[in-house]
Amino acid sequence: MNDIKKLLGLRIKELRKMKKMSQQVLAEKANIDQRSLSHIECGDNFPSKSLLDLAKALEISLPDLFDFDHHSLSTNDMIDYIKTNLINLTIEEIQVIYRLMKSFR
Repeated sequence: MNDIKKLLGLRIKELRKMKKMSQQVLAEKANIDQRSLSHIECGDNFPSKSLLDLAKALEISLPDLFDFDHHSLSTNDMIDYIKTNLINLTIEEIQVIYRLMKSFR
């Protein structure tokens, strides 16, 4: 259970930052207190009663909240996955990925 709490906390923090939300804003949207959210993001608490509210506040589905694959894969595994799946993308999707990757440099 400890690993799941840590992974879920990391995922919530990651999603919150992607949405450019402060802890205070997410806490208000999910109807929880900011201190509780902090404990959740640190992996100290499991948000069993507020899972749906957090997912709703982050505008994602509940299963997406538990999408931790990228935290458990090695860098080489992620690169292999990307290489393997590039073949199946449309030119427009490849262009989006190209622009995204360029934006990191």
